[in-house]
Amino acid sequence: MAARTKRQSGRAKEKPSAGPVWRFILWFVLILVGGGGAYAYLSSKYHESMLWIMRGTATVTGWVVSIFSDAVTYHGQMCSFQGFNVKIIDECTGLFEMVIYSAAVLAFPTTWKNKGIGLLMGIPGIYLFNLIRIIVLLVVGAYSYRTFEFMHLYFWQVTLIIIIASIWIGWLLLVVNRGKNQTAVSG
Repeated sequence: MAARTKRQSGRAKEKPSAGPVWRFILWFVLILVGGGGAYAYLSSKYHESMLWIMRGTATVTGWVVSIFSDAVTYHGQMCSFQGFNVKIIDECTGLFEMVIYSAAVLAFPTTWKNKGIGLLMGIPGIYLFNLIRIIVLLVVGAYSYRTFEFMHLYFWQVTLIIIIASIWIGWLLLVVNRGKNQTAVSG
């Protein structure tokens, strides 16, 4: 009977603790709810003050497309390619996606330096990908509205989730785990 108890307690000790996982999930949800709530509040209360982000996104989109074609116009929040118009609204800026990514970075148990690096590398990456998304949608919309609707409503929604997760995993591998490996080698 004593041998069984030792064996059973040995198994219990071998099991990894779910504590860190649950802490990450809890912090992620709390930060996401707080950040998402702040984003919703600020974007509705200070909508006029945030127009520069929408206008800037439309301008960059129009400028990039104009490198390849003369059939583009852009002004304010509007961008048009071959007669197909899109209006950049706050949901088109990628800000909420940045909130999701930031929540995942901030919730992860690592140093503040690593978190800072994660934010500095991930937020511009998400903005850049979002610009590519808008450019593709603008060009696709000029040729097929049906394809535009599918890509806008389904394809890019899933793709944004994959991109956010990929950038976060990239940060874990390149920054967080790299620091752990260097500490293990030098220690």
